[in-house]
Amino acid sequence: MPEAALTAERSQAIAGAGWVASLSRSIPLGSIRTDGEQAPEIVTVHGLSVLFDGALYNGPELARELSLSAAASPCAIAAAAWHRWGAGALDRLKGIFLLAVADRASESIAIARDPLGVYPGFYVLAPDALHVSTSVAPLLNVAGVSRAVNRIALADHLCHRWPDPEETYFEQIRRLPPANVVTITSRGASRRQYWDPDPIDQPTRWATQEELDQFETVLDRAISRAMAFGPTGIFLSGGFDSISVAAFATDIARRSGQRDPLALSLVFPDPTCNEEVVQRGVANGLGIDQVLLSFEEALGGRGLIEAATALIAEWPVPMLNLWNPAYAALSARGQARGCRTILTGNGGDEWLAVSPFLAADLIKSLDVVGFVRFAATLKRSYRASRLSLWRGAVWTFGLRPLMSAALGRMAPGWWRRSREQRLIASTPGWIAPDRALRAQMDARAGRNLADPNPPTGFYRRDARTALDHPLMAIELEEHFEFSRRLGVRLLHPYWDADLVDLLARIPPHLLNRGGRAKGMVRHTLARRFPGLGFERHKKVAATSFYHRILLEEGPRLWRAMDGVRELARLEIVDGRMLESTVHALFAGAQPQQLYRLWDVLGLEAWLRAQRY
Repeated sequence: MPEAALTAERSQAIAGAGWVASLSRSIPLGSIRTDGEQAPEIVTVHGLSVLFDGALYNGPELARELSLSAAASPCAIAAAAWHRWGAGALDRLKGIFLLAVADRASESIAIARDPLGVYPGFYVLAPDALHVSTSVAPLLNVAGVSRAVNRIALADHLCHRWPDPEETYFEQIRRLPPANVVTITSRGASRRQYWDPDPIDQPTRWATQEELDQFETVLDRAISRAMAFGPTGIFLSGGFDSISVAAFATDIARRSGQRDPLALSLVFPDPTCNEEVVQRGVANGLGIDQVLLSFEEALGGRGLIEAATALIAEWPVPMLNLWNPAYAALSARGQARGCRTILTGNGGDEWLAVSPFLAADLIKSLDVVGFVRFAATLKRSYRASRLSLWRGAVWTFGLRPLMSAALGRMAPGWWRRSREQRLIASTPGWIAPDRALRAQMDARAGRNLADPNPPTGFYRRDARTALDHPLMAIELEEHFEFSRRLGVRLLHPYWDADLVDLLARIPPHLLNRGGRAKGMVRHTLARRFPGLGFERHKKVAATSFYHRILLEEGPRLWRAMDGVRELARLEIVDGRMLESTVHALFAGAQPQQLYRLWDVLGLEAWLRAQRY
């Protein structure tokens, strides 16, 4: 039986309006009250009240260690673990979860989010209680919680800046970052990170050969954990990440007697990103059923932006992924075929690929052979001109960061101020016409500027963004909200903590094994699917198709919206300046700025649906 099977049966369904838990901060301290649909279990024992929402992968092992019944629920196991080890229990709980603990003995309450943040955690610290949930929406319905939107967060969103990892798009609601625990006592609140696979202030514990030999075993276990929730579908693109998940999932299903996974493939009409041949080839090679849904059919005759703005109006937070409506239709096809869980390849780009900033480390160490080898790997693995790839390797990710490092050593104060000023100057003039709001944005613009002289190297500094950048948590929260509303679990094996712990420590030359990106899985898949050319496969991007959609559909929707009245009313944008900017983008000016169209249209559609 898969290790998660016992606990998966007890875990709560995602669909529904969501729940909120309130942990009392007064007498009786620590009592937990839940409201809403499908509220998670609460266990009260040994002076603790514990709430656990999610799945515990190592529940049976912990139950034995804690002398509990084999049938003990994840919440009961978590409560016993906390009673024995206190907050140290977080080092032992393997799973995806949001945990809340009220401890009468220490007169404290705590909330913790799983190591990679697959389960969201949002909270409001009120005078008499701590309100917590996996979704923003139920918190907005708590008496006394303000629905006021966070203007500065929305303005920074338009600049693609997220300077505060705890900030949300509502003034009073805070985010619990992944791998963090917040503890509240009479002395106040404190937050600490309890898990880190590669602490930046310590030398890397590069994976040993024994650990490297365990890669496929660890990946297999990560996929098995995700499959324990019931019949499984897989969003199968033509990329290595989802294909590797599909191949391992098929093997797991057959050796464990489960139903074969169902391949769910979206077919794009643009030849630059149409992967239908590979999608069909993989499904046929694995011998699994496949749903092939054309992009047009998925949208039901509507435009993508129209469908996305309609969807975003129903969401409690702004939606990042413009493709969500198409994948919602694909998910519905999977559900109709009995899928309770859908696996994705998300996380593969973060953990299987090598940061281009490795170029700076190689140049700095005068490793000419290593640099040439790395540049050749980029050329073999990505669809771009030779000139642009070499320019990126030599200048953008090589000499430029080294020059920044030199300036940072010679004049650290001046160089930091200069970098901050350039970041401030990059803010479009149509954002934040309110001078006070603009001053707030400017004051915090440089809050998360990267260290120009990372002591452990540029490669490790950039690789850490997959762990530390708030956008990673926001994207996982969006996946969770997407799946909760559809009523099907959306899970990502490459965001499994044990797998990340290994992949984060694999040296880059081994990730690029064989002189091509994602060598850890590329050659295995090339052997398994010999006719699909994976040994020479280059990454496919939908950028040109995305731009085409914005240019074809954007003007009609912009006219239908008749301006950005809500964004302008909140003085997040200057409506007149934005109007001229948008028309220039529609005319073909600055194509690299086209992404701002969806940022603006999506945010305006979301604001119009809010009650604030």
